[in-house]
Amino acid sequence: MKQDIVREKVIKDKKIYIVENHHEVILPWSEYASNNEIVPVLLTFDHHMDTRTAFYRHSCAINECEWKTISKKLLSTVDIDNLSDITSSLDKLRNNEHIDFSLKTDMISHAVIFSLLGVGICKDYSNDKIYYVDPFCTSTCMKESHDEECLLNTYNTVIESDELIFKLKQINKFIPGFFTDNSITKKFILDIDLDCFHTKKAINPTNISILNYLINNAEIITIATEGSYVELEKKEDDINEFYLLDKLLSHIENALK
Repeated sequence: MKQDIVREKVIKDKKIYIVENHHEVILPWSEYASNNEIVPVLLTFDHHMDTRTAFYRHSCAINECEWKTISKKLLSTVDIDNLSDITSSLDKLRNNEHIDFSLKTDMISHAVIFSLLGVGICKDYSNDKIYYVDPFCTSTCMKESHDEECLLNTYNTVIESDELIFKLKQINKFIPGFFTDNSITKKFILDIDLDCFHTKKAINPTNISILNYLINNAEIITIATEGSYVELEKKEDDINEFYLLDKLLSHIENALK
């Protein structure tokens, strides 16, 4: 593991990896994949979807007309058991290409994306192993047409237990039996981009029991601080990546007590 890129914390045997740029999570993901036979599902919380094709921008810079061929060739040479391959890939990836990369190299089996762009609950149009659980409003909203208040409510409840239960149940539409009797039946990685927290209320939920469950049952936890995107997406001036990271790590520590 490259310590200049990845900061590792271990709390009660739970490994937490912190990176600045989201695509850098391929370092701990590949390490996990190399040491485990069962390929995990990815559960990722993010403002964005981060599902652009691996090496897209790098390939376009070489030859825009042949980018698909170049991307496929680059992927075909990656050995996830070889750290130098992963490190080399980092130089060619951007921070919204890591999910496609990880699926195509078998680091993860499926990706469930809890984004905040209002894309709905659906499969990705180009990759049937990517699922978006991104409802237009909270599960209790009865409005026929959603408004700014709805949007703020969605932001504020990103890790509230009632909303998480609703979202986890939606995964069964794509992975049958994934969430049964309030339990996840598959191994999973918990991944959190701090830009999914737009307000203080978002990072300080009223009920945190389901997040605690996710923390305790995740194989590993990865966190992308993405400071510039936190600044871009936040709705309150008095939050930043440092405040959010401190709060999230506090939640993790309390969950693992």
